Amino acid sequence: MSAKAARAGVGGLLKGFVQHPILVSRVVYTKMKSDPVRVAQAAAEALPPRLRPVVGRVAWPAARRARRAVRKFGMRVIRAPWDEAKVHWNEGRVSMAAEVLEAHTKYPFVKRRAAYYRGELAAISPDPIPPGAKVTIGERVPGRVLHCVTNALPYTQAGYTVRTHRIVTAQQAAGLDPHVVTSWGWPLFQGFADVTPHEEIDGIPYHRLLPEGREEMPFEMRGRMVKGADAVTRLVAELRPQVLHAATDHRNGSVAHAVRDRTGTPFVYEVRGFLEETWASRDPVRVGSERHVLQREREAFLMREADAVVTLAETMATEIVERGVPRERIFLAPNAVDDTLLSAHYDGASFRRAMGIGDDEIVVGSVSSIVAYEGFATLLRAAALLRDQGAPVRVLIVGDGSERANLLELVEELALTSAILPGRVGPDEALQAQEAIDIFACPREDLRVCRLVTPLKPVEAMALGKPVVLSDLPALSELVGSDGAGLLVPPGDPAELAKAIAGLRDDPARRAEMGEAGRAEVAAKRTWSRVAQTYRSLYQTLTER
Repeated sequence: MSAKAARAGVGGLLKGFVQHPILVSRVVYTKMKSDPVRVAQAAAEALPPRLRPVVGRVAWPAARRARRAVRKFGMRVIRAPWDEAKVHWNEGRVSMAAEVLEAHTKYPFVKRRAAYYRGELAAISPDPIPPGAKVTIGERVPGRVLHCVTNALPYTQAGYTVRTHRIVTAQQAAGLDPHVVTSWGWPLFQGFADVTPHEEIDGIPYHRLLPEGREEMPFEMRGRMVKGADAVTRLVAELRPQVLHAATDHRNGSVAHAVRDRTGTPFVYEVRGFLEETWASRDPVRVGSERHVLQREREAFLMREADAVVTLAETMATEIVERGVPRERIFLAPNAVDDTLLSAHYDGASFRRAMGIGDDEIVVGSVSSIVAYEGFATLLRAAALLRDQGAPVRVLIVGDGSERANLLELVEELALTSAILPGRVGPDEALQAQEAIDIFACPREDLRVCRLVTPLKPVEAMALGKPVVLSDLPALSELVGSDGAGLLVPPGDPAELAKAIAGLRDDPARRAEMGEAGRAEVAAKRTWSRVAQTYRSLYQTLTER
């Protein structure tokens, strides 16, 4: 967390305390019990610079000593099982993680951790939310849709939250009446204590499910899902939507499924990704683990139970069919862009100058979360090959993530002085960075999650008229269609990637031709106005049953 973000968070905490002193005190107490060091660190970063050294020397070490004092004796006894449970948890053996700690739950911190493991296991097991009383809903409001999502703008800026907002604004423009509700307790438990139960963003109502008074505050997922189902049921009775529209993952889907059973409201499940596959992709030992299997089964159950399933691409639809959903109940709403992006122009030249990139240099790169499966190490190695072949390019990889430090080490190892990794930038700068790139690269690894899920950033690059070079994987090849909108290369092969880039490097006419083909592909299939019509037709079908 940056110092600016921390100060904003603490400012919100103080404001929230003034508005809701009892509630905020209970949230802070819960946070302090679970991780006093993190709370102390956030508070220290939020103070004026002259006071931070004092806190750094006194408060933060004191908080660490307090936690160590609480755990010191207990850890002498249970260090081995504690570490064993952690290994089981990280590798997906959730039941074993809880069982290892059961004999030591006389220690409060061990009891909380074991309860957390059990709650997370219950969340992905069958029937995580108990049946509720049936609720009679009055006359439904025509065109009203309630979107159930994990998190949302303005508190989280990510591809998931941006997609949600683009969907609902496009739906509103198409004559629908969309509302958004976030998961129970969010973003209060993330430190935004001044959050209100309701706000409008660009005319879209966003609802927050916040604890009330002395209401219990479960810290594990199943407890929060149960709370969420009760709260969304009350919200449905108030708003009277025609359709519930839940976006992955299973937590939102389970809440919407429970609310449908209580209120009779049709339930659409939007599969934006297969998050159990994303999780498993980070460590091969996780594949086939208890967590992997149970979450996959839970997701498949919700897909089959939903009145309709929406997903991003045909490759994803094929996977959903394999999980038991008839193809006729699956609808495509691909990652898309605002229609205005097709004719927009951003100041890429200024971004290039700020990065020290010359006007005549060819820039190859991406704007993305920097995680291992994006394959940016392959791009760096390809750039090193091009340098050695006398055809150098500048590499620009904008964003942040768990793999960035490793990429910076690789840049040093390759002595690749032409590579720039500036870190995370704001939304406007991200579009400037897209404009600054001459050849957009998406060299994803050959992993199951990359074969299934289509990313958004190449679509934005195509809308801006940029030629794209992508790994030859089903979810990526689907993006470029069949009209020369991009090049496909074998994943994980620096030599072939370098060859494709070299073919575009000195051929501006070909780059322009590919860019226009990409823009046409996006205009035909991947604008939010077109996607909104898909949603509108789907909702109409469900409400006419």
